[in-house]
Amino acid sequence: MKIFIRQLISLTFANMKARYRKTLAGFIWVILNPIILYSVQSIVFRKILKIDVPDYSLFLMGGLLPWIFITNTLEMSIPYLYNSHNLLRGFRINPFLLILCQVLDNFINFVVAFLVILIPVTIFSPYTDTAFYLLPLPILVLLVGIAAISSLASLMNVFYRDTKFVLTFVLNIMYFITPIFYPVEFVPQEYRWVIDLNPLFYLIEAFRSAVYGYDPLFFWPALGKAALVSFGFALISFIYWNRRKNDLYYYI
Repeated sequence: MKIFIRQLISLTFANMKARYRKTLAGFIWVILNPIILYSVQSIVFRKILKIDVPDYSLFLMGGLLPWIFITNTLEMSIPYLYNSHNLLRGFRINPFLLILCQVLDNFINFVVAFLVILIPVTIFSPYTDTAFYLLPLPILVLLVGIAAISSLASLMNVFYRDTKFVLTFVLNIMYFITPIFYPVEFVPQEYRWVIDLNPLFYLIEAFRSAVYGYDPLFFWPALGKAALVSFGFALISFIYWNRRKNDLYYYI
């Protein structure tokens, strides 16, 4: 286990160095992307579309930033196994380790961007119904869930090369049917079943419930649902990897 963790840390930092090599700003550009996207959407939805939500900037931060982490991680992780065929063939390295280092790379970017946005928003926000001290719990659940989905989708992409195209298309649709920039209460009751069937909603809602409108009677059930979603994806990923991991090297 110690060797696995040591390899994971080494590969994560090696991956980060490779990504930012020969760039002028490197890490700064990666952090600026979610910050700019958050700022633009905050202005558009609050000032132009005038979505009626108290302290909308804090509300949007609780939904948009985990969504950016989810989509960026999936988009970068899905083709990673297949694109690393030379590395997998040349070295005895656990392929699952490659996916984890990619997830951790994006997770570090997510945490830094979140802190950069969180500090000024909380300073100028009059909103007090927050529980930032509980954030490590939904963040951990989110990390486990996305690691499971990423590993599952990346392995599937080795056997079915259109996986990344299908998933990108699905994510573009899910952005609008996931309560990210609008509260779930805005969805008519007859269409709530669409939200209930969306697994990413539960991962994001647990995170947002600690950032915005904290209520212990809502937070803990939301965290429990998110944990069940993460565990479900982890179980599916584990079963699929056990069945297909030996076939991996024949397809890369």
